[in-house]
Amino acid sequence: MLRIVWLTDVHLNFVEVEDRSAFFASVCQESPDAVLLTGDIAEGPDIVSHLRAMAREISAPIYFVLGNHDFYRDSIVEVRRRMSRLCEETPSLVYLTAEEVVPLTPSIGLIGHDGWADARLGDYERSLVMMHDNHLIKELIGYNKQQRWDVLKRLGDQAAAHIRRVLPLALERFPEVLLATHVPPLREACWHEGRISDNQWAPHFTCKAIGDAILDIMQSHPDQRLTVYCGHTHGQGRCQPLENVEIFTGGAQYGEPAIVSTFTIA
Repeated sequence: MLRIVWLTDVHLNFVEVEDRSAFFASVCQESPDAVLLTGDIAEGPDIVSHLRAMAREISAPIYFVLGNHDFYRDSIVEVRRRMSRLCEETPSLVYLTAEEVVPLTPSIGLIGHDGWADARLGDYERSLVMMHDNHLIKELIGYNKQQRWDVLKRLGDQAAAHIRRVLPLALERFPEVLLATHVPPLREACWHEGRISDNQWAPHFTCKAIGDAILDIMQSHPDQRLTVYCGHTHGQGRCQPLENVEIFTGGAQYGEPAIVSTFTIA
């Protein structure tokens, strides 16, 4: 049995040093064999220091993906490069976006990607929501709304391409796969305050490209299981789009990092 602590949207840059230490201690009290962290850890300039601190205080391996906030005041390309270098220096940190399939047990493999809200669900053209991403992430700055839509779709497609490559590899080796991502891959997984997000918010909080990849692949593997863990919306919920696919969305509050759940796998 492997005991896993799941965390999401911890936003450690909003947390005082003593509270961060208390949070790390609460994770350690769960005696995890592994930690699964589904993004929005901090912001671009300080994410390396926060991950190093987490690795120092938590002895278990930390498998993580990044969220949109992790690229704030920085560049997607540069932050991802720094994550790869950091993981080379710190073996207990594993950046799933830069990996293929991670064996967890003889019967369960782990894959993941940051994902990206690709604005294909809901009504992007009429949405009045303005994400801070648009003026805080280098790759999104300087575009009008229509131009930015093309960038968002391209980022979603890049994420989906990774899943379309590594999920079949995982299914070749394991009867069950866990997938970590930041952005909910389906509208039904886009929970906020107990409800599914409306057409205004859904474009900015779902990645249809990854959702399509998951459904396409898992429909062809009815005897195998996929469990998806995501965050981004700060709303907790669950959906089951296929008999063999289950998606959990983790809740969170700014300034109050907490364990979403602790679960065991065999």
